[in-house]
Amino acid sequence: MVAVSPDSGIGCVNAVGEGLEVEVDPDQFHRVLVNLCRNAIQALEGNEADQPSVVRRITIAARQEVDGETLVIVEDTGPGLPERARENLFKAFTGSVRSGGTGLGLAIAAEIVEAHGGRITLADGTTPGARFEIRLPSRSSLGAAAATVPIT
Repeated sequence: MVAVSPDSGIGCVNAVGEGLEVEVDPDQFHRVLVNLCRNAIQALEGNEADQPSVVRRITIAARQEVDGETLVIVEDTGPGLPERARENLFKAFTGSVRSGGTGLGLAIAAEIVEAHGGRITLADGTTPGARFEIRLPSRSSLGAAAATVPIT
């Protein structure tokens, strides 16, 4: 659902296990993933786009954790986030890295994840790029209003 130009050299990897389902509002959670992927694409498009040897990739992964939570990961191989952006990352109108950006995408994503009883964080990775982790509660702790949907 996010436009990636075929000429961009950006690869997308779906590393979600087959059959994994989460109980979320499908439209709202879709918005979370689109916001995260859009940010990753913008970072990758500006990241040494003229150098073919630079790997530009977005990976979406998800798995069921031992405690019953579902962990959803959206990561990219871009330049990562500068420290000034990390300070206000999930706050509207203050967390934008991009010139002219509002910072609303991550603020909205955080609000939606929290409304589902989950949490979203920027994980410190050992590789370049940004890695966002979303932890969603187990099915047993959710109300009946959530729909079970495949994550892929």
